[in-house]
Amino acid sequence: MKKIRKILFIFGLSLFIFSCGKKTSPLPIKESIPKDLSFEVLLNPKGVNLLIYLPTETKGGYPLSKIKKLIIEKVEVPLDIPKAKKKKKIIKLSPKLHSAGNLFVYTDYKLKHRHSYTYRVKVIKDFFVKTPFTEPIKIFWHNPPNFPQKFQIKSLGKDAVLITWKRPKKDIYGLYLEGEIFYQIERISKEGVRLIKVKGKEEYFDKIKVGEKVCYNIRTILNFRGTLIPGPKTPDKCVE
Repeated sequence: MKKIRKILFIFGLSLFIFSCGKKTSPLPIKESIPKDLSFEVLLNPKGVNLLIYLPTETKGGYPLSKIKKLIIEKVEVPLDIPKAKKKKKIIKLSPKLHSAGNLFVYTDYKLKHRHSYTYRVKVIKDFFVKTPFTEPIKIFWHNPPNFPQKFQIKSLGKDAVLITWKRPKKDIYGLYLEGEIFYQIERISKEGVRLIKVKGKEEYFDKIKVGEKVCYNIRTILNFRGTLIPGPKTPDKCVE
């Protein structure tokens, strides 16, 4: 009897050990592919930010805890050289996925005056599993426009101001601007920040509350072949 019990104990122990080491079956490739990702391009006076929204689930609905690589494809074409060859660059990154958010920002300051740039992105989960490239986003880059000149604020009584400036003729590197320009005024008060677009003139009339402190800055925005390129902001000027 003792011998039988010993055999049963060894058999049960063996089953327990082997069951602990047994792995679950891997997911089918179609179900383990990450869901589609998306991105947008946000321009600033120094270059562009790629705002990439990483997937957090697979197409099978399973949580995606990590990815092996984020691939950014960048294609550069000079605008002043007919039939110029495209210059393609592949950027490989290893972003970490966070439960608090899936936004990843990549900054690209290596842009050349009068060149076009096309971006698209994809995710590699592991060696066999990856997403296709996203649809491309194309921009046209020009040196950013210079500050508006002679930025002034004139009080018109106790509850109104007139903001005036002069149109800049050149970009931040002293070259002439190509394209249409408009202006963006940033109005800062205790109520918050408000952005005001001004087009076709170099002045803006604003109503203010008596005794309220309001600050303003202004920047030029260049429309270069459909791409809006912001220039640097002027220092704040305040009234109260």
